[in-house]
Amino acid sequence: MDSRIGLIIQFSGVFSITALMFLLTQSLKSATLSYWKKSWLMLFISLFSLHFVFNFTNVPKFFSFFYYLGEYIFIYYLIAGCHKYSTDKDFPRKSWFFLLPASLLSFFLTTLMIDFNSVFNLHAFVMGTGFAVAFLLIKPRNPGELNLGVKIVRFSLFVLALDFYHYTFLFSFTKEYFANYLSYNPVIDLFFEISLGFGMIIVLLEKVRHQVEEANEKLQEAHAKLEELAQTDALTTAFNRHAFYGYLKKQGGAMNDNSGCVGFFDIDNLKPINDQLGHGVGDGVIREVTMAIRSLIRAEDLIFRWGGDEFFVVMISMNSEMARERMRELPEILKDVQVYGAKERLSIAVSCGFADFADISEIEQAIKSADDEMYQVKQERKKNPNVLSFPSKSQKKPLLSA
Repeated sequence: MDSRIGLIIQFSGVFSITALMFLLTQSLKSATLSYWKKSWLMLFISLFSLHFVFNFTNVPKFFSFFYYLGEYIFIYYLIAGCHKYSTDKDFPRKSWFFLLPASLLSFFLTTLMIDFNSVFNLHAFVMGTGFAVAFLLIKPRNPGELNLGVKIVRFSLFVLALDFYHYTFLFSFTKEYFANYLSYNPVIDLFFEISLGFGMIIVLLEKVRHQVEEANEKLQEAHAKLEELAQTDALTTAFNRHAFYGYLKKQGGAMNDNSGCVGFFDIDNLKPINDQLGHGVGDGVIREVTMAIRSLIRAEDLIFRWGGDEFFVVMISMNSEMARERMRELPEILKDVQVYGAKERLSIAVSCGFADFADISEIEQAIKSADDEMYQVKQERKKNPNVLSFPSKSQKKPLLSA
């Protein structure tokens, strides 16, 4: 096979890879791709210059100079891209000083070149070393995953390093015995270069996949937070009405046979507190009541804020008498409470009502029944403040009365 034909085949293949890299930049923004795109462009320019050297007589020597320098810049961008992918860091600007020795070497090889084959051994050694450095630099960013693209790139770089090192040997000593074999070297190089380009594309696509997965995880987390905010009362962190109806919809079928009770709670005299001490203190009272109720219910019980100062608790597998007994400590907990923003300690009164339900379908009726009982207690306490929701040996009268 004529080596010139092999060079044309290699040139065409590299052109295709270069074009593909540039097309990828239209839809993929990546610093690694930017480095690798430039590397393939420089290799294309380098082989284009070599094409002139091989196919035209009396061409200026600067085509040979551009061939060598282009391949060294190709190696530079290749190494920079591998380093960027593995460490997410760019080469420092001072690394561009490599152009000085690269230019001097290119000039030296061009000046000495009587026959291309007579100096190719030194050039092949430099190229093989460059591929070896790139092989050592590129590493998987996610060691626990398959990283198919990185494996293909590493394999291709390793083989290309060996390929150019073996050219160093052949062109140094025994090229006349392998003339037919060496005529195929552009096609062999192209095969490994296509493998390298293919691996690079997989690496970039895998990176995009990871970015999409990370973005999807963030979206899911944001969705979960928004869902939580949509179902949670901002002031008390209790569930809200939206959460309650979602709970009914979700649990209606699964918990249809479960019985339990509902406790309904309303803060007495909240309006006078807001009027006399300010809404900030009123909000503090609501938070104190919520925390007091939470301290008495079980972890599996659900507390909902129904209105401004109204709460109810759904208690599965507990009847109203058991719940009433559990809540007897509530008045004591809310006696003599220091509420944020209030100058004096307050005693907070809460009216309560309880009702049982046999299954989940009766829970809304149980809420209404508990609310009715709570309202009756509240009305009696307005007539006689000494009427208590829960019997207690001693309880301070609320600081503010209706």
